[in-house]
Amino acid sequence: MKRRIKVTITDFAPLKENLNDQAELALYESANGNTYDAEIEHDGYAVVDLSEDDYIELAPGEYQLMIEEWTNAGQIGDLTLQTKSDPVDDKALLYRTVDAAGNEAQAPVSVSKQVVELVAKTWFGKKQKTEADV
Repeated sequence: MKRRIKVTITDFAPLKENLNDQAELALYESANGNTYDAEIEHDGYAVVDLSEDDYIELAPGEYQLMIEEWTNAGQIGDLTLQTKSDPVDDKALLYRTVDAAGNEAQAPVSVSKQVVELVAKTWFGKKQKTEADV
């Protein structure tokens, strides 16, 4: 399944150790900071076709999933909660509420993707049994 991603490599040392070809390393360096459509594999790796002949494979920590347009995330009373990627922080999402006419009811707020993930796990994750529960 193709998803929109942004290449966000912060440390090229592991790539330099694993890649023997300077031209291949240059592909990763030139892709860094750019947005692409990528195939996300079952193991979390993203495959980006740069051209007919060239592609790169990115580990989960080397890219961020991107939502470029406001997307409905749910309803809160009469308001619709919308989200999209924060254009100034690749590791954050913007959230806002809009009324039925599409007017902004609450200005966008930037929230770290890590915070969103932790809250989701807390609210919707399965509780692990402790020794006291057994």
